[in-house]
Amino acid sequence: MNEFADEPRAAAGEQAAPYPDVVSVLGWSASGDPVASANALFRVFAAERPLAELNGLLRALRPVPVMTGQGLTWAVESSGDVLPAALSTCLLGWLLHHDESRLGTCQAARCVDVYADASPTGRRRFCSPTCLNRHKVAAHRARAR
Repeated sequence: MNEFADEPRAAAGEQAAPYPDVVSVLGWSASGDPVASANALFRVFAAERPLAELNGLLRALRPVPVMTGQGLTWAVESSGDVLPAALSTCLLGWLLHHDESRLGTCQAARCVDVYADASPTGRRRFCSPTCLNRHKVAAHRARAR
């Protein structure tokens, strides 16, 4: 959801760029505001205490677990809450298996995209190999000066 959150778009200088098509990003059509949903989830990744931030978001959305013939689903009161509730419950499921310290924002210059570190060492600090490489090249050039 980095393509929709305000802070990552601002850090990348992409505020004026058009937003991507929600269906092509998600694979399904969601009602509600994708920017507001992305901003809410960004706050979880950027928080000093991600679990507290996620719990606050879940309390506000109040998704209710519902068992169906196909398995567990979640229900919300408003159709506009579907996207943030879906993202929040996915993140909740991920956090059941990983520590909150494995969530974060990219440490590269001009990037604050989010990451969820599932590596064995838990030492990830960049959103992608591209940002890691740019950071290393910039550090090498600074040392060479």
